[in-house]
Parts: sequence; C-alpha cells; structure tokens
Amino acid sequence: MTKNQCRQGEEAVARFVIANRRAGKFHETEKRAARAMMERSVASIASSVNVLADDAPSDELARRVMVVEAEPVDVAAMLGHPDVLVEPEILHYREVVKPTDFAEASRAGLAAPVPAGVRTITVNVRGGGQPLRGAMVFLFLRPLFGDAREMKQTTGANGRVSFTFPASLTASALTIVPAGNFWTMVVRGPSSTVNVNCLRLPTGRLGWWHRALGQATFNANRGAGIRVGVADTGVGPHPALAHVADVGAFIGGQTSAPPAGRDVDSHGSHVCGTIGARPTGAGQFGGIAPGANLFSARVFPNADDGANQGDIARAIDALSRTHRVDLINLSLGAEVGSAIERDAIQDALERGTLTICAAGNSRGAVEFPGAFEQVVGVSALGQLGTAPAGTLSASRVPGGADRHGVDNLFLANFSCFGPEIDCSGPGVAVIATVPERFGLIAPYGGMDGTSMASPAVVGATAVLLSRSSTYAALPRDITRAEMARTLLKQACRVIGLHASFQGNGLPTL
Repeated sequence: MTKNQCRQGEEAVARFVIANRRAGKFHETEKRAARAMMERSVASIASSVNVLADDAPSDELARRVMVVEAEPVDVAAMLGHPDVLVEPEILHYREVVKPTDFAEASRAGLAAPVPAGVRTITVNVRGGGQPLRGAMVFLFLRPLFGDAREMKQTTGANGRVSFTFPASLTASALTIVPAGNFWTMVVRGPSSTVNVNCLRLPTGRLGWWHRALGQATFNANRGAGIRVGVADTGVGPHPALAHVADVGAFIGGQTSAPPAGRDVDSHGSHVCGTIGARPTGAGQFGGIAPGANLFSARVFPNADDGANQGDIARAIDALSRTHRVDLINLSLGAEVGSAIERDAIQDALERGTLTICAAGNSRGAVEFPGAFEQVVGVSALGQLGTAPAGTLSASRVPGGADRHGVDNLFLANFSCFGPEIDCSGPGVAVIATVPERFGLIAPYGGMDGTSMASPAVVGATAVLLSRSSTYAALPRDITRAEMARTLLKQACRVIGLHASFQGNGLPTL
C-alpha cells in the first residue's frame, strides 16, 4: 500500500481518478460508447464530488480523464460498468535509488541516554579545485528507533551547506550529487565539518554500458527511423538533446504546451540522453540509438512529487496516438497497479507501441507498471571496476555470489526482481546528459537505477528495430509491437544469473 493510499484510508474524502476504457475496442463505435458511458456516469455523481481536473478532449475517440475528491460511497456506483475505470489516485515516483543502502549506523543501547541539544554539520563541496555550485547534498539521520530521516540542501557559489538537527539523531551518511560533470560521492559517519572533493566523470563517446550491449564504435545513425517516447520529468536544455521533441506537460489533469516539458529535475534528461544523445563536442557520451526520433512528455510536477496514473495514461496516449512512437520508456513506479495505466499501455500495444519499464529499486517485488504482462520489465546491472571508490555507484555491488554473472556483471543491490523481469540492462554508473544549470555548459551526470537500465534497453531495442525491414513493413497494430518484443528477446544473451534477476538476459547488438 502506498503512503497516499494509507492517507486516503484515514480520511472520509479521497482523491480518485476516473477514465473511460479504450483497450480492446477496435471500432470507433465501441470507443465512442465507452466515452459516452463515462460521461453519463460522471453526470450521475456530479453534485456529490469536487472535480479537481477534467481532461475531456473534443475528439470523441480520445480518453477522458478526471481527478475528483469524493467520499468512496459517492463513486461506488460507477464501479459496476466495465467501460468506466475508477480508482484511488496512485502516485508514481522516478525509479532512482535513494542512497540509504549503506546508511545503517551503530545505535546506542536501550539504556543509553538520549543526547540533548542540537548538532550542526557543515559540508564543503569542491571539484576540480573549485567550489561546486548547485550540488544537492543529502544528510541521512537515524533515530534510536525507526527509519532513516533525510535532509537536503543545495550548495551556493561557495560550495557550502550546513545542517542543524537534534543531537538525539545520529548522522549516518552524506551523499553529494553535483549538478554535472562529477561523480556522486558518499561520506559515511560524517563529522561536524566535512570537506568533499568530488571526482570528475570520465569523457568519451562510448561507456561501459555501450560495450556491454555490444557497441564497440559510435554510429550517429543507429536507431534511425524509429520513434521513441519518454514520459518523465521533462527534457533539457542540453545541446545534445536539441533534437528531442518536447510534447508538453501532463500534470494534475491539465495539459500544457511546450516549453512546459522542460526538465524540472535531471532524471528525464538523463533518460533521453541514454537513449539518443547526439554529441555536439569532443568527449561527450552519445546515446545508444542517437539516430532515433525522440519525444518527451513531462508527467512529474517537480523533482520530488509523484505523477498520478491519469497523467501517465494521458502521456502514453499522446505519445502513441499523436506522435506514433514505436517504443515508450517509463522509468517510474508504484507499489500497486493501476487499471487506468494498464489500459493505456494495452491500448498503445494494440496501436503498435511497445512500452519498456523500470522494474523498481526497492530490492523486492517488481513494481508497477513494470510488473504488467503487457510491458517489458527491466532489472539493473552493474559491472565491477566501472565506478571509483568513494562514489555512490561503487556501493551498488551485491554481497551474494548468485547475483554475480559473467564478464564481471552483477545484479545491482537495489534492483527489484521476480518472474516479471523480461530482460536486464546497464543501470549502474551510467553517464548521460543533464540540464544546463548553474553556469554549466553541456553537462553530464552519472546515475544509478532501474531508471537507467530501462532506457538502455529502449535504445538497444530501437537499434534492433531499425535493422529489420520486416518490422518496418508491418502495420501499426499489435503485431508490430509484439514483433518488437520478439526481436528484443531474441537478441538477449544469458549472463549467468537466475531468470528472476536477468529475465532473458542482456540485449546484445
């Protein structure tokens, strides 16, 4: 159960998302009938709900999505019709790793006194001999009992931040995430003053993730002719992503035109760059399929808040219906599945669009939508020796021998796994584009997560599809999407891990 759902269970009034079903309706009359049924159902409860958003396109074949506040009894009457989908709002979050896997601190015994007062930790962040502006610094704190707490600040021009917190909490770890061009660093058991020297990222056209996928040289035309959609935090600005089409933002039931799709974090730009960055200067890493046509939809309000299933479904519809993409990347997840989201994914599949999803970073069962059978679920791999000591990426190596495979590859210690995994992808120490901010020009960042593994597989799949004349000749229906799935499966090589960890293996080009 998500935190959002727990909150809903405690209150009489909750937020619900309502949409008409589209999947499985292959005739226009069926689609119109489903839309009309939703409109009649909504009209029947209009006086008892508070409508927060209502996206009702003039196109009668399109999906209508509403967000309402209501008591559960008010929407219960709508649950009986199969063409009307009603469910509590489900928030999805970016599939990046919260750096807490190492944050266990030694704890005082039950009889130990609890320190009084406050404590201050000052962090000085430098890189390349200069203070680093715009670095996000996370402080993880442990109480005597319970889960870790997190504080976050961003460095100014002097590269410095200070945290003040109750002395009863133990400072277990710091992570320092530069705005670009330097590795994310880790400091365990920080003292009152911490001086951090961030290590510079390597440069080049190809990284270990390219080579793991079988790419030995860079080719700017790889993936040409294939259309790829991304629903994430947005994209850019970055010169290597200038070709990515911003299709706008789908937030809170409202649709905003470009430039609303500009990245509100760094996540979406990194995902787009992993798939298809087109380098504009020396030493810049390229995407796996730089020749592909990329389309980016923003579904996250900001870097920290979640995206609900209605907005994700609307973005999927736009990418598949309007922009006719062949592949969609979803590097996001929730603990429970959404029928509305699944309907959009199935509807896209029937239109020839295959969705590829991050498995999740909670080390447990595969999260949704990665667990849906309609998608390709992707776990995250790392490779020994690809991240310097002291970096966050270097802490992703698992302890169990069963999680280490051939070629020094391993299942990342954060990756979700299970029978829903279809394949694996490079997801540790992946270096790709991040937005130009804080005076940085064409910056790159290193990230870990199944969020990174999924776009790596999307890029590889785009390359595979671009090579197939049979695929190109197929009509845009489910046979085209299923052939994309088959070509990806056939290209996977077993890397010595259990199927629940690697699925069919790692794509090889």
